[in-house]
Amino acid sequence: MIWFDILTPKQLFYFTSIVDIFRRRGYRVLLTARRYEQLDGLIEEVFRGWEIRVIGRFGGYSLRDKLEASVERLELLLRQVPIEEIDLVSSSGSVEASRIAYGLRKPHILMSDSPHSPVNPLTAPLSKRVITPWVIDNSEWMEYGLKPSQIKKYRVLDPYFWLKDFHPDISILKNLNIEDEYVLIRLPESAASYLTISDAQYIQTLSKFIEIIKSHGLKVVIMSRYREQTQVAEKLLADNNVVLVSKPVVGSHLIYYSRIFIGGGGTMTQEAALLGKPCISIYPGKQPTILRFLYRHGLVKHYSSLEKSLKTLQYMLKKIDYYTEVFRENSRKIWRMMKDPEEQLVKWFEEALPS
Repeated sequence: MIWFDILTPKQLFYFTSIVDIFRRRGYRVLLTARRYEQLDGLIEEVFRGWEIRVIGRFGGYSLRDKLEASVERLELLLRQVPIEEIDLVSSSGSVEASRIAYGLRKPHILMSDSPHSPVNPLTAPLSKRVITPWVIDNSEWMEYGLKPSQIKKYRVLDPYFWLKDFHPDISILKNLNIEDEYVLIRLPESAASYLTISDAQYIQTLSKFIEIIKSHGLKVVIMSRYREQTQVAEKLLADNNVVLVSKPVVGSHLIYYSRIFIGGGGTMTQEAALLGKPCISIYPGKQPTILRFLYRHGLVKHYSSLEKSLKTLQYMLKKIDYYTEVFRENSRKIWRMMKDPEEQLVKWFEEALPS
């Protein structure tokens, strides 16, 4: 049996796509997750039939709470996962799953496009191998003690797995009462330990983007991540032309029907790129490797200064049809660069299984 541990919405879409591959080939699979505001609704509604075991909880904003939640979850997983039936463990950086795998001598495969994540010093050294997109240099993983032979690369960006057969559903917009053309804004991961920016500070900055968008007659749709973000946004952005989406939804549909996407994170920015959507990244801090790759290929605009980002938004809105076609063509080029990695994945997992 292969055990996949899911910690985020991205990992939910990613690992369920991977699990489809292994189930079709007859493998038994166990999926676990944690109680988490961004995950709960998706598991209960969109992935209701997947039999995902929710064990433990997300730790919240403070480092101490994160640590306590991790310690609690480690014990809960050890008690509730049928570890004697597990042959292989995989995660995108689960400290708890990788620790259990190491402690009980089960191989762990780290599947991640985020070598910058602060969990990697704990999870990468415990992993038999790392599976990562081809655009990430080996050196980014080797700094955690991995050998080149342990690093396996597929020629896709992670959202490929759930977007290759994507079918947009406009009923999601209707359920949110979104009827006009809009620009979609995704708020940043403000509760992550590697990003330090207050919700109020970030949302006040966004008000300048919102003024420009509204001046061009478009609606603004904002996807928040946490209850705290929603509360701050409601106070600072009370406006009829701003739709605040606070419940978990499949963001791919909202991206698809938007005119422009403004992303404060990484995964939805990658989705926008693969869906050919004009995109501005306002990711706080140093851009991860994947976003730098998309920038070089003309699929993401990113500037260190707010003024340049605002000017770019103005240009895009004035020539939206032109930019839409440019980004679509650049997206098509990326799709042509990618190659279905199913056979490689199965081979790498089978090689890692105990003989």
